[in-house]
Amino acid sequence: MLIYPPGEVYQRGEDRCQINVNASVANALRACNDLGYIASALKNKNFSVFLKDYPAEKLKITDFFNDFKREKPDAIFISTTNGSIFYDLDFIKEIKKINKETVIILKGAIFYNISQEFINNFDFSNVDFLIGAESEFIAPLLIDAIFNKNEEITSIQGIAYKNNNEWEINKLEAFPDNLDDLPFPDRSLMKNSLYINPDTNRPMATITISKGCPFDCIYCLSPVISGKKIRVRSINSIFREISECFSKYNIKDFFFKSDTFTADKNLVTELCNRIIHSELKGKVNWVANSRANTLDEETIIKMKEAGCSMIAIGYESGSDESLLKMKKNISVEDSIRITALIKKHKIKIFGFFLIGFPWETEKHLNLTKELIFKLDTDFIELSIVTPFFGTELYSSIKEKINNKIFGKDSFKYLISSDNYLSEDYLMNFRKEVVLKYHLRFKYIIKKLFNKNLTFQVFLNYVKYGIRLIKNYL
Repeated sequence: MLIYPPGEVYQRGEDRCQINVNASVANALRACNDLGYIASALKNKNFSVFLKDYPAEKLKITDFFNDFKREKPDAIFISTTNGSIFYDLDFIKEIKKINKETVIILKGAIFYNISQEFINNFDFSNVDFLIGAESEFIAPLLIDAIFNKNEEITSIQGIAYKNNNEWEINKLEAFPDNLDDLPFPDRSLMKNSLYINPDTNRPMATITISKGCPFDCIYCLSPVISGKKIRVRSINSIFREISECFSKYNIKDFFFKSDTFTADKNLVTELCNRIIHSELKGKVNWVANSRANTLDEETIIKMKEAGCSMIAIGYESGSDESLLKMKKNISVEDSIRITALIKKHKIKIFGFFLIGFPWETEKHLNLTKELIFKLDTDFIELSIVTPFFGTELYSSIKEKINNKIFGKDSFKYLISSDNYLSEDYLMNFRKEVVLKYHLRFKYIIKKLFNKNLTFQVFLNYVKYGIRLIKNYL
């Protein structure tokens, strides 16, 4: 069984952010590709596979246990997050009460190259294996080793396992280079209709384009869990997956997943040209992420021609001092310049911002607030920074936070050890900015009188508006 367990809706397949979807402002749920990749690989090895995203289907714990008793699985693979880890461990405990022989494999970015000291923070007595690196490569090897004995468990990198009730840790020594070796995620087992692009009200598939990030942002997990070298898929492989989604599953909307999609301009240009010179031109719509310093007008024009409808930008801060200290390697002027260029070519922008760094004062936050309103992007997310285990930010303040970050998320709890601003101040600041931004008359009118607005998309906006009011009023 490959599952996201019942409970709050987290981006369990997005190891670098692990966002709490329901507590966010405008984030949409993405497909469970990590489960889909493993399903394809296991089916190729003749394993029987059951896959389900319980939170996306709004199913309860009783639904899982009905499935569990019917399927009688030999093993269960569960994706966990920083915010859900303790809930998930309690959930696993209930599974073992019913059948203690079921092998439990728990995957999450927080398990990447862990130490014995880290393991001591948790009750892993009901867990058999931990995977911290790229599970789509590792889990099929591990499951094959457990049940078919085709490989020694002790030789598999990126896992932790029990040996006479003591945990042994196999560090990941090298990231897999050839992403084309992976089969496409098995979308026949995924309920694609659950993962909707709110702007079109159509199913949206996630397509992995590349892995790895060469930048040094102190808060980001990407260079930790994916490496600093950019590893890319071939254009042929990417295009075949897009075409399969389009022809086999009638999926026309895509999220092109990379740690930074525009970090490799040649890759972007080649992929866009492939779409432009194919039968898919004008028929597909896609979203990708970028940085303010990896985009130029030529690339923006090419992306628009190939069907790009929105670019997500991590602006993070309106303070050049904060940007420098977080090693973002951009300036506020970069953010203003690239936003104007994207708007010029009528591509939507999803702006991401962070507050709560240990050095920040009210002045830093007010500069960020000023930039948010000045940029006036189509959608925003304002988060309190999470010092994820393994990041430079975590290392710099770990003595102060004393591992209290586990089980928390960046929308509901102050995680960093702040020198200047209280938890209440940050939470209230976030609520004030988010509400003022979205309840502006100008913003509401812009959304309502969009010429491409359909009734169903209007209902989606209403749904997100209700979520906003529920969370913040």
